[in-house]
Order: sequence, then structure tokens, then C-alpha cells
Amino acid sequence: MFRDISIFAFAAVLLFIAAHSVVFRCGFKPLRFLCLRIAELWGLLLGAAPNWIMGIRVLAFWAGLFSFFVLLLTGFVPLLLGGRLEGVWLMLHATLAPVFVLCAAVMVLGGAHRYCFQKRDLEQIAALWKARKEKPRCCCVMDSEAAVKAGFWLLAALTLPLTLSMVLSMTPLFGTDGQHFLFRLHRYCALAFALTAILTVYALMRQKNRKDTEILTQ
Repeated sequence: MFRDISIFAFAAVLLFIAAHSVVFRCGFKPLRFLCLRIAELWGLLLGAAPNWIMGIRVLAFWAGLFSFFVLLLTGFVPLLLGGRLEGVWLMLHATLAPVFVLCAAVMVLGGAHRYCFQKRDLEQIAALWKARKEKPRCCCVMDSEAAVKAGFWLLAALTLPLTLSMVLSMTPLFGTDGQHFLFRLHRYCALAFALTAILTVYALMRQKNRKDTEILTQ
């Protein structure tokens, strides 16, 4: 049952992103976007970050994003192919899980102030809605900072049950039935986290692309 739910959920999210990107075109150029992100990361490694806290937070973001995609592949690909998480897949999953948890903690503690909801978020949504006729490529929801902020806090909330459910399932505190329940809880939390993360990354990419376009056209 979980496999069928996962297939349907991933297909629905990917179809939504595909349809949304067609309806609300933002002039996304993957190669240019990738080059700019690599240049930003390289500049950070060379000491271009305004302060060491910002540098740690950005590095935690990229390390967390990498570990997330590895966990996503190792956790869901065997399942979607009709297998189970074992062997090399399990080793990779267990190795990068602590890295992901550490990066998530750094992101939440270091970036919480940046992702607080403010009055200007509503003003930005209203401005995008009013400009929909002049700028048909803009989406008042996915192109607003509020979308990324909502994704950030939802991911932060899901991280706790996602982590604790697996850690506690490895202990004999809750018995056999409790371990099975915690394992199922971990899988559904992982599914919800993965879908939210994909949508949040999509919204973040649209924002970054819009800012890149504005800079290049100035």
C-alpha cells in the first residue's frame, strides 16, 4: 500500500511542477542556473561569504541538499522498483542520515530568523497578483518568498518525527508492535518530507532564477 501511495504522490507532484512550469514560464535556463550556483559556492569556499556564520549555513544547505537526494534515492528507488532497502542502499542511507540531520539542525538554528513571516510577504503576494496581466509568467504563490518560508517551516517540523521515529525504532523501549508502528511512521514522514522538499526546492529555484534574470538585465 505504501508503495502505491508513494508512486501516486511522486507522480502528482512531478506532474504539478511540469504543468506549473509550462503555464508560468520563468525563462529557466538550467545550464546558466547551474553555472551561477557553482560560481556562488566556489566564491564561498574562497572566503567571499560576508561572515563565517553565513558560510557555515550555506555549506550546510548544500551538504544537506546532497544528502537529502541520496537519502531520497536510496530510500525510495528500491521500494518503487519492488524491492527493499538493504545491502549497499542501506549502507548509504545509514551513512548519510546523520549528515542530513546535522545539516538540518544547522539550517534551522542558523536560518530561522531569515524565514520568519513578515508583512511584506503578503504585500509581495498582492503585488504579484496585481501584476499577473503584465507579467503572465509570474505566479503569486510559488514565486513569492512566503512559499519558500512555508516550505522551510514545514520541513523543520517534519524533521523531528522523521528522525526520532527511526532512532526510537532501533531501541527495545516500545516492543515489537511499537517498532513496527515507528517504522511505518518514519516511512510516511519521509514521504511527506520528500514531497515538501521537492516543492520547496522548485520554489527556491524559481526565486533564484528570477533574481539572476533581474541582475543580468540591469
